[in-house]
This record gives sequence, structure tokens and C-alpha cells, in this order.
Amino acid sequence: MTENYEDITSRIAEAPAWYDMHGAPRYGEFKPEMCPDIYARWVVLLRIQCQSCQRQFDVEMHGGIWGGLFPIPKKLHYGDPPVHWVNGKTCMCSGSTMNCDDLLVLEAWSENENGRWVRHPELEGPME
Repeated sequence: MTENYEDITSRIAEAPAWYDMHGAPRYGEFKPEMCPDIYARWVVLLRIQCQSCQRQFDVEMHGGIWGGLFPIPKKLHYGDPPVHWVNGKTCMCSGSTMNCDDLLVLEAWSENENGRWVRHPELEGPME
């Protein structure tokens, strides 16, 4: 289940550009260093789709030192889509009971030994 974040989204006219792993809306261009976990060693930007209304979202996932898999796992699943609206009303399932379909890895990054993010285009593309 993801948080509604209406206290943020109701004050900003534009739609979020992407969401972080916790469903928090983000409005700037995605960059791996914007990951909400300073211990992350890999970060991906995925395109997912709500299983109910088929609305698509770009979402971030990460892992690393504390509890994440490393290197970047071959199988990823985001889970519940961010809370969203259909025809001006909250999608009945979003953020609480509906799952998502994982469509694409848009960007895949890992942090190297020098603390710099390195992109891995060989891991990007349609998900199995």
C-alpha cells in the first residue's frame, strides 16, 4: 500500500514526472542520486502499469547494502502502483489492493567504487 501524498499533489498543477520506491511523487528529471536511500548501490527507473485502469507510471526502485540485492537483480517487481485518479476520483484499487504490471526498465544504474553512478543500458528494455 502506498501513501496518498495529496498534501503535495493538490498544491502542484503538473503531474509528477516519476515516483520513488515509496510512491512519493517526484517532479524533476530522474537522476540516480535522487534515490531516497543513501545506502543504495543500484537504482532503476521502471515503467509500470496499474492492473485495473492500465494507467502507466515511471517509478524508481533501489537496493544495496541494507536489505537489497546486489548487483541489480534480473527480476524486479514494484508492487502497488502510486495512488492515482480516474475521472477525477481515486482509482478504487490504487495504492491499497491492486498490483502493477512491470513493463520496462527505462534506466539501470549502479554505484562504482568511486561513488559515481554508472548506467547499464544492457539491462534496460522490456521486462519478462
